[in-house]
Amino acid sequence: MKQLFHSVSLISEKCIGCTKCLMNCPVEAIRVKNGKAVIYNEKCIDCGECIKICPYGAHVAVKDSLDDLSKYKKKVVIPSVTLYSQFGSKVLPCDVNEALLKLGFDEVFDITFACDIAAEILKKDIENVVKPAISTLCPTVIRLIETAYPSLISHLVKILTPIEISAFLIREKYQKQGLKNEDIGVFFLTPCPSWVTKIKELSNNENIKINGAIPISDIYSKMLKYIKHRDTNVNYYISKTGLLWSYSGGQCKAIDVENSISVDGIKNVIKVLNDVETGRLDDIDYIEVLACSNGCVGGLLLVENPYNAERITKMIINKIDFTYKVFDFNNIKNKLINNKDREDKTLKLSSDFKSAVEMIKNMNNIINMLPGTDCGLCGSPSCKAFAEDVAKGLACIEDCKFISNGGKKDES
Repeated sequence: MKQLFHSVSLISEKCIGCTKCLMNCPVEAIRVKNGKAVIYNEKCIDCGECIKICPYGAHVAVKDSLDDLSKYKKKVVIPSVTLYSQFGSKVLPCDVNEALLKLGFDEVFDITFACDIAAEILKKDIENVVKPAISTLCPTVIRLIETAYPSLISHLVKILTPIEISAFLIREKYQKQGLKNEDIGVFFLTPCPSWVTKIKELSNNENIKINGAIPISDIYSKMLKYIKHRDTNVNYYISKTGLLWSYSGGQCKAIDVENSISVDGIKNVIKVLNDVETGRLDDIDYIEVLACSNGCVGGLLLVENPYNAERITKMIINKIDFTYKVFDFNNIKNKLINNKDREDKTLKLSSDFKSAVEMIKNMNNIINMLPGTDCGLCGSPSCKAFAEDVAKGLACIEDCKFISNGGKKDES
């Protein structure tokens, strides 16, 4: 299996083995070995739940910084649609964009334009996948489906995200002006760690390459120095339908699909995917799935409270009377068609089918030996996860305190 890059990492020296991350990881990707947390990379989906829960700062997000701008002749920033909700309801999007220019960028690309393009493509391409169609906006959810729900890959709407569309249009523009691709630095201001992961995966595609993902929380204080409040009304020139993509339910509204549902929060997403897998949601046309609570405004790398951020976004939307309606849609779509097959990242107990069957039988035998209390004392989050670890040779059966005590509860 191909080695996967992860934007969530562990500083072992800071870990005290408290098991908070172990018990809160939604995909059981963490173990505690020799008093320290260990991340099983083949299971990790970079949701960032461990970063949220760790009181010691042992779990961190890999990220880029403004220092990387100096490497490029032309420096373009793609701000997440969530950025405009981070400075209060009185700060206009144009003020935010002006502050970004003062940080050293040559251009601020309006991602709401790319959102409107993606919405038009999405409306049509939903019909080309198995129902219910599942959104591909959230990289965490995509990795979750590819690793834990391979049967649902046919439900994914395979279009480029607004971030990828933005990068494509930026590179096309400056290449026409005579710049080489390596001279164009494209940076995304990200609300969450999962986009760092996604951007690393895109690095081999020169047409949509993004050179860095900078956390919004890292540059927030720097931007505050340049934020100015305007008393007069000005044109926003930012799409109200594009801004809808920042919070849960907004994407469904933007593409105007009535027979749809929106789900946010990784644990809620897992519940819904389980229902899709069992066929309980076959009468739904489209499902918008976002790993962060409240959608992208709930991203780990943001500053504002997600509930207030959603309120602010809606206030901005209510002030805007502008949506991108006139553009050469067919020409853009033909350039953006993404025909590449998704790589099979599904987890396998063994590459040999016969061995895999034997391993599953072994797992079941081990599960029957365990108490089923999911106490976590073995260093695994559940008895099922522990049985899988033993079957894979990653743990010893004696690590279970119940078994090591001869089937008696540990009274110590």
